[in-house]
Amino acid sequence: MQVHREAAAHDRAFARAGRELTSARIATTGEDAAWDDLVQATGRAHILQTKGWAHAKALTGWRAERYVLGGGGVAQVLIRPLRFGLVFAYCPRGPLATGPLADAIAALRVALARYRCVALLCDPEVPDSADLLRAVGHAGARLAPVYVQPRRTLLLNAQIDPDLLLAAMRKKTRQYIRKAERAGVVTEETDDLARFHRLLRVVGERDRFAVHSLEYLERLREGLGDRLHVLMARIGSEDVGALMLARMGERAWELYGGWSGTHAEERPFYLLKWRAIQRMRALGVERYDMWGLSDPPRSGEALPRGQVLDLVASRLGLRARGTVDPLAGVTEFKLGFGGDVVTWMGALEVPVRRLLYPLWQLAGRRRLARSAA
Repeated sequence: MQVHREAAAHDRAFARAGRELTSARIATTGEDAAWDDLVQATGRAHILQTKGWAHAKALTGWRAERYVLGGGGVAQVLIRPLRFGLVFAYCPRGPLATGPLADAIAALRVALARYRCVALLCDPEVPDSADLLRAVGHAGARLAPVYVQPRRTLLLNAQIDPDLLLAAMRKKTRQYIRKAERAGVVTEETDDLARFHRLLRVVGERDRFAVHSLEYLERLREGLGDRLHVLMARIGSEDVGALMLARMGERAWELYGGWSGTHAEERPFYLLKWRAIQRMRALGVERYDMWGLSDPPRSGEALPRGQVLDLVASRLGLRARGTVDPLAGVTEFKLGFGGDVVTWMGALEVPVRRLLYPLWQLAGRRRLARSAA
């Protein structure tokens, strides 16, 4: 009981401190209507903070609350109901704080406590900095043991001259792009989401990852409108590659896609990705985000035994028989296109109601994190 009283006292003290640091208030009707403009105005806009993304997530049981931060910036928070009237909150790629991140997190924690929220998960695009981690730690945040969005990504400057982009790629990547062109691989943009979804299901079944429903993709298109793009690669009448992208301002993100597994010799997915980069360049995109690379452990963390063997094999120039990291092959493919590897801090977990937080740790954390992707 003494521990519970101390935790409750800590929460009350934190609430008072949070009000002194900054505030987070629900967006007004006018602000909500112009939400995406507010997101863009922060200078660090992300597609996951848009109304269109929330529109799609509503289909899977998430509702959005939009906050304007007193210290500067905005935050779209997705809310998921738990049992007994409790909720879990996730702020994808946010908060978009223009002031101190720690203040924004503190303010959100206070605001969410009113809604019987157990925990807040957020993954802002901020540097992987020990100083910043200490700062947000004072706001109650800690590194989460689960990620929803990848911590590492590859950013490409799409406005560079195409010849220079090609020159910056690995030699094999350039060769495979040209090989696909010579082989007659056709790439095209399409509005046919059913066609895209059929191929995505093939990829998901082969590589054993969950695929969103066609209805979900349709909701995404409803929400994002002409900011959503679908490109397909085909050989003759057979679809062999698919890629879905979203753009906002000067940035574009690869969302979903894959290769059918057929016609490997023609290298269709290399050409499809190159054409996607060119298409985004034509639309004024500067930063092309390939969204997701394999994530080595932080300093001091141990690699699983299988990854150790793979690392040794790769450094000896040998092919590893079985890769533990499911993104290892994808990462090598993406790195062939050049660009800059960026590492963010990763997911932060904020206990909102400390008395109930242990239940969250034991029960819903991993399941809900998966459903937020």
